[in-house]
Amino acid sequence: MLLVLVVLMAIVAISIPGYQTFAIKKEEQRFFDILQQDIYFAQSQSYSLKKTAKVIFRETKGTYEIFTDLQSVVLSRKLPNSMTLKKTSNLNEIYFNSNGSVVQSGTFRFATSSGEKVLVVHLGRGRVVFSE
Repeated sequence: MLLVLVVLMAIVAISIPGYQTFAIKKEEQRFFDILQQDIYFAQSQSYSLKKTAKVIFRETKGTYEIFTDLQSVVLSRKLPNSMTLKKTSNLNEIYFNSNGSVVQSGTFRFATSSGEKVLVVHLGRGRVVFSE
């Protein structure tokens, strides 16, 4: 009986850290999926309302916010604890003009539990590309 208990404890001790790593990676992936949807939402809002829209990352708060018409906060989301926007990013916001086009292109670099993830914003119709 004692041997079974020891083996069971060893299995649990090995599997818990593995599950935590898996859960963190899933949370980060969900974050990027939602971020991509939020960026498209901001772009569609700018196009349909004929107003400017921004997705602004607040490094000190660990959040990003979506603004319409540069003053109305539509949405605010928190970045996962395991992730930060790196200082090597040359953007901290995505700005859409009133016809849905991106005003400035650039790159966001995120430090995650599994390495760096990059979000590239292209000029024109606001194409956003994620890469690892």
